[in-house]
Amino acid sequence: MVVWIIGYSGSGKTYLASRLLKKIKGKKIHIDGDDVRKFLTYDLKYSLSDRKKNSKFISDLCKFLESKNYFVVCSILSIFREHQINNRLKFDKYFQIYLQSDFKSIKIRNNKKVYSKNKQIVGIDIKFPKPLKNDLIIKNKFKPYSEKMFNSILKKINYVKKRS
Repeated sequence: MVVWIIGYSGSGKTYLASRLLKKIKGKKIHIDGDDVRKFLTYDLKYSLSDRKKNSKFISDLCKFLESKNYFVVCSILSIFREHQINNRLKFDKYFQIYLQSDFKSIKIRNNKKVYSKNKQIVGIDIKFPKPLKNDLIIKNKFKPYSEKMFNSILKKINYVKKRS
């Protein structure tokens, strides 16, 4: 299964993914767009063309891991709607979460210092289109998530804990 978490940089995608994975048993992995760029596609820059290559690489990597029976949680900007459409066709089991956040709050928080850099910034220089066909929209108010919320997500993705 692939859970694809979409949102602005600094919206809490990585935090949500890591917390969600703590609830999953068995073979699991978190694929983070920032980590992939840092360790695997580091030669790519931030142009739309390079962003598209990076996004496709991440999608293909997730497919490979899914084929090896990993439970994959991917946190990525995912600004290309065609990739979101293809994901629904590519993966055996796919669940898309849009982590909706107030962009002004994200820019003020700027916890990754993304919004003070002079590169093509999604939300400023590059449009962030609302993701297509979300299975779940979470409105992030930057307050701690409840256990109830995580259990609700697990229920929606039909994850049942394996008994040990």
